[in-house]
Amino acid sequence: MKITKLITVSVGLTVIFTASLAVMAKDAAPQTLMAKDSHLSGKDAVIDIQENDIQEKNVPKQGAEQQELERQKLAQKTVTCAAKQCQAQGTQQPALKVAEHIQVIGRRPNPISHNSQGRYDIDQGMLEDYRFGNGHLNEMLGLLPGVQFSEQSYATEQVSNIKPSEVSIAGAQGYQSGYLIDGVSNNSRLSTGNDEADRNLLQDVSGHSQASFINVQTLDSIEVYDSNIPAQYGQFSGGLVKVNTKEAGDSPSWRLNYRQTSDDFVRYNPVYAADYNGSDTLALPSFEKQDVSALFSTPITENSGVLLQFQQLTSTESKRQLGQLKPQTQTNTNGFVKYHHQLTAQDTLTVSGMYAPYQGQYFDEYARNSDFTVDGGAWSLLLDWESRSDWLDVTTSLSWHESQNSKQAPSYWLSWETLKGKEWGAIIDSRTSSEGGYGDIDKIQRSLSVKQDYQLAQTSLFNGVGQTVFGAELLKQASEFNRLENSVLYNGIVVNPQIDCNGYNLDCAPTQYLMSLEALAAQLGRPLVLTNIDDLLIYQQNITQVGQYFQRRQVTEAGQAQARVHSFSLYGEQQISWPYLALTLGLRYELNDFLNQHNVAPRFRGAVDIFDDGDSVLIFGANRYYDADLSHYKLEQAIQPSFDEVRNTYQNRPLHWERLLKTQGAQINYDAIDTPFSDELSLAFRQQVFNGTLEAKWLKRLNKDQVNEIRGFNEQGSAVLHAMNNGSSEYQRYSLSWMGRFEQQHLEINLSYASNTTDAASFDGSPFFIEAGKQYLDFNYRDSELVFLQQQQADPTAANPNNMKTVNTLVTRDDMDYQRQDFNRPYIANISWGGSWGNWHLSAYARYNSEQEVIYSTGRSLPFKDATEICASCEASAKEYPLYEKHTRPGFWLLSGGLKYDVFITPAHQVTFSFDGENLLNSRTYQVGPSATGTELGRRFWLGVSYQH
Repeated sequence: MKITKLITVSVGLTVIFTASLAVMAKDAAPQTLMAKDSHLSGKDAVIDIQENDIQEKNVPKQGAEQQELERQKLAQKTVTCAAKQCQAQGTQQPALKVAEHIQVIGRRPNPISHNSQGRYDIDQGMLEDYRFGNGHLNEMLGLLPGVQFSEQSYATEQVSNIKPSEVSIAGAQGYQSGYLIDGVSNNSRLSTGNDEADRNLLQDVSGHSQASFINVQTLDSIEVYDSNIPAQYGQFSGGLVKVNTKEAGDSPSWRLNYRQTSDDFVRYNPVYAADYNGSDTLALPSFEKQDVSALFSTPITENSGVLLQFQQLTSTESKRQLGQLKPQTQTNTNGFVKYHHQLTAQDTLTVSGMYAPYQGQYFDEYARNSDFTVDGGAWSLLLDWESRSDWLDVTTSLSWHESQNSKQAPSYWLSWETLKGKEWGAIIDSRTSSEGGYGDIDKIQRSLSVKQDYQLAQTSLFNGVGQTVFGAELLKQASEFNRLENSVLYNGIVVNPQIDCNGYNLDCAPTQYLMSLEALAAQLGRPLVLTNIDDLLIYQQNITQVGQYFQRRQVTEAGQAQARVHSFSLYGEQQISWPYLALTLGLRYELNDFLNQHNVAPRFRGAVDIFDDGDSVLIFGANRYYDADLSHYKLEQAIQPSFDEVRNTYQNRPLHWERLLKTQGAQINYDAIDTPFSDELSLAFRQQVFNGTLEAKWLKRLNKDQVNEIRGFNEQGSAVLHAMNNGSSEYQRYSLSWMGRFEQQHLEINLSYASNTTDAASFDGSPFFIEAGKQYLDFNYRDSELVFLQQQQADPTAANPNNMKTVNTLVTRDDMDYQRQDFNRPYIANISWGGSWGNWHLSAYARYNSEQEVIYSTGRSLPFKDATEICASCEASAKEYPLYEKHTRPGFWLLSGGLKYDVFITPAHQVTFSFDGENLLNSRTYQVGPSATGTELGRRFWLGVSYQH
């Protein structure tokens, strides 16, 4: 009797072959199965499945989303079992134990999704081939269409950095995308990736959008979503990066790995400005970076196993601080353990834990006594239970996660005049000699989550095959901000050789002499006459420190804030598949008690199989994504407005500090804001061609209710920033990609064009006004909030309309960032390739960044004199703000490549030698502006060796 079977086999990542199996009677000879699955692409592949290779415990139940483009005749057939454990005709099973030799024929997988989701899969082979640089997760994402790196990723400082650069998916900032490790969020709500330009922050701690940096060797695969993201996932308005870690194998194995790079492996390219006179020597960085890791995996019983992994990445860099070489160290540690147990044929228990702290010990290169330490990282624990039955699959997850972002630094910052006794600023040709830091800050985030996901068995629905998935999550999250002590910034220096500090030793420096004036007069045998040139010279040579004191300081008081969020989310999706068409209609509901808002996000996507053969598919979707819970805004409210204190002198003695009513900066009010969201429209066409998949995609994001700040004052006259939802932006991308596999090789090519437009309502506008010929700031800005932006503009007074003039405009830093257009290069192209021949493994990756408008830091400053009086008898002084320049950066290509060679000591033991290089053609990256002198990163590489069993 001929029996038809539906067989699901898990191969690699999510390569699932569905087939019709012709099986004869119980004692019949082994059969061969020929299957065609629309989610595989390119050349047919033959896979042999030996007896007992297919086990029910290893095969997840197949969902309609995975079968959208499959032949409906197969999807609707009754599955019958020939094995002894399944005798009843018509019984549908999640998987079968097959005692035959089976041959499956399908198409070779590539990263482009096989269904209507906007997903790209990076498998373990690609992770090995494209491990350049630190081997961080973010560095792998640039292979995919539309993913852009921040400008900091090409900066010279990045070569010694242990943190990955931020990336943008679907036009969003790094912190707006979601990051999951085995389903647990790895997003840091403590930071928005604010350390891209400066590690030493005045009012915050430099951090990263990800709480921890997981070792790529721990990963089994990465799923990257840029559109049509299922309703199961939320708390992001950008893309989604879902990381799946490895599990223990069927036999014991281990691996030791060591990689190293240093300044000896890096070529630095000096870039000189047109006015460079050769007097300055470009200091080249000196550093050493080491990556040591170990991985051990073993089964414990027939149905359980454990995997353990440890990695430490260390970087030591020697930098010049005021002419002296000084070490700066960074360390990132990864510890990971994962235990899985197949409790029954239908139940699987997984327990995993991760410990991933990092630390950086830094200093300000231009200031004394400025050492500071930044601590970050995360700890997490996950308990996951999967239960499968004929009619329902249930996944229950319980997770705990804690992360920190802290800084230890001196609590004062002084900027002395560069004179005798305080002359270290002269080493860098500065008129000020600075010292100190910005004080200690602790930020902590803790979260506890429980969630359940349900998947019902397939049913007949509207003459098609339907499947329902739904789930819910409860999340308790607590975030804390603690400024542990007052931070004081001294400015308004006054030089006074007769100053008597009167016990103020920190912020006042009296004039000091080699010998007292009385002793000097006694030695000369007469009093000094300072109008005499010779006596004046003797007097100056006798001075060891010139008297000076501060008449003004900015104080930020210690403060604490907590943001406790209880949130509930519920989602559901109905999937229906017909011949030629598959639709998914979903809805996600989110509620949190932080903003007391009910957010409803519709998710809709579909696929049209034009010829009903899986070769030509049209994908479309309309979706909404809500941002995270915004608890980091609550923490910002703990950053109290700074206030100024001033003092006069009496008889050359400083008096007590007196507080001014006018504050520096404003109290921020986020009490009446809605959750920002992004509305998405997408259209894509996928064609199986040349042994791979060709994809043309259009993606549009309308980002609405973006948070902006309105300046105002409260009843007491204090400055207040009222958060509103008037901001908006629009992102649009066109991309063309082709990805395929050939035997032992794979090739990925993509070209993207993107545009990002920010609405005028998002900008702050001019921060000053002019009245009676004098300039006045229109608000109580913090010093760190304002910058000068230099641009070339048409000169309306010139006879030639093409004549340009240089204009320096005082703007807020937020407005400059909007103009920066970071993550927004119009054209991006990627070509990546990898292959193996015997013991050799080669890979290459080329990336083109097109011309764009960028903003460079000049390292200089310009003065702005605010006409507002600080006190009746205080000396008026102009404040200086950093100067930035806007220029057009040329496009450039970067080529990276890797080479590995395996040496087999025995069939079970092998040593692998590796070479990983970046910017192999030593191309310019144009990180140094046209009017600046500096160095750029050129060719660089890592060398490594690994031993595995």
